[in-house]
Amino acid sequence: MAGIGFKINKMFKIGKISTDLLAMAYSVLVSSGPWIVTTLTLGFVISILKITDTTFTAAIVYSFVFSIILSGLFSMYQSRRISDLIFSKQYKKILPETLGIILFGSFFVFVSITIFFSLNTHELTFMASFTYLTLNLFILWIVSIASLATNSINWYILSYLSMAILSILFSILIGSKENPNGYIFGYALGVNISLILHFLIIVEKFGSGLNSVSFEWFKELKNYWQNIFIGLFYYLALWIDDFIVWFSKDYGEELIKGFKFSYIYDRPMFIAYLTIIPTATMFILLLETKFYEKYKIFYHSLSKGTTLNNIVEIKNQMIFQLKSNMKIIISTQVIITSILMILNELGFLPFVSSVFKPILRLGLFGAMMNSFYLMIMLLILYFDFKNLALTLNMVIFSINLFLSITFLKFFGFFSLGASYLIAFTIGTFVGYKLLISKLNEIIKIEYLRQKLNLKKGYFVNYNQIKRKMEELK
Repeated sequence: MAGIGFKINKMFKIGKISTDLLAMAYSVLVSSGPWIVTTLTLGFVISILKITDTTFTAAIVYSFVFSIILSGLFSMYQSRRISDLIFSKQYKKILPETLGIILFGSFFVFVSITIFFSLNTHELTFMASFTYLTLNLFILWIVSIASLATNSINWYILSYLSMAILSILFSILIGSKENPNGYIFGYALGVNISLILHFLIIVEKFGSGLNSVSFEWFKELKNYWQNIFIGLFYYLALWIDDFIVWFSKDYGEELIKGFKFSYIYDRPMFIAYLTIIPTATMFILLLETKFYEKYKIFYHSLSKGTTLNNIVEIKNQMIFQLKSNMKIIISTQVIITSILMILNELGFLPFVSSVFKPILRLGLFGAMMNSFYLMIMLLILYFDFKNLALTLNMVIFSINLFLSITFLKFFGFFSLGASYLIAFTIGTFVGYKLLISKLNEIIKIEYLRQKLNLKKGYFVNYNQIKRKMEELK
């Protein structure tokens, strides 16, 4: 993401309104573009084609759930691995290793879907269409990471726009009321074309490698195994309250065999999720630009060497910049969420009935806290505190799971969304406290991370060096 930050920074430095607006547009499209495109596309397909068949709705919802959660096993690790390859200028390894991750992950997805359908048998055409869509979405999420690493933002955005147009077109051409599975296959075909374009972006930037598959990434798992579970537990924490509601006897409904859903819960929560786009946008605008500059200067001072007093001063400037940027992001999101909250209470929000209001009330605040938590977690990963990120995600998942079951059992309808809000609120405040605590000790932490290559029996203590430096003043 840093490369994108550089590009956006250059636009802002030009100082023109047009380039500033373009920089903001880039931030929106990169941070939330795929989400916006897929949402609008699905809405268009369902409303324009007037699809009422439940098989399409079930397939779309569950294909996204399957692909997103299972991609969490690989996405965080792949991001780190690609960063390391770019840093070491081993660009030609990126595509072969991405293919290796896709091959391994696709097998994992296929096995998961096979197990699911062994418990919930359907006609062969539906199972094939669903599997094809889920695999294509999974591959799209994975290949998008490598595509974004090329910094070819225009082509990255174009690939998703092509998906929007082609998925609609193919759904119209292939699907019909007599053949609802054709809608699923048509949508999947549009996704398929998009991921091919992403592959071409990678080939153009990092060189060819389509004829080779590498599993060298597997050797590095021992160094970054936490990243595998960081993504998985975050997505599970995000979805576990939905699963509990889906499978509850009072609020869940079975669209088709094995495919649970909760219209009363999912619709207001989905609307709530859309409200955090400003946080995602501001994250790139501020943290990936202004903060990253301070971050880079700090680590440059550590690696190239300077006085301890100078390093401490640079560290303090970095933390100050971080807090200032976070304050702007949080303030912006609080204002937006508050406005939407007032509109919800007054009944002025479109598509929100009186039944949805109490759920959306909690959902709006829950989504806001989730956006803050995600920002903090990504910052924790900025400084490579993998164990902390994993522990936080596991705790948030456990809290959301426990409270979802407990609240639903004792409080029913009016507790829907409360577990999600509480879990991510706790995660936000605890995560922020731990992040700042570690940043205050970041010089010591980075010093202790280094391999000193000293003879056995000898060591250098950070506190002794600091005391000696103070004596020399």
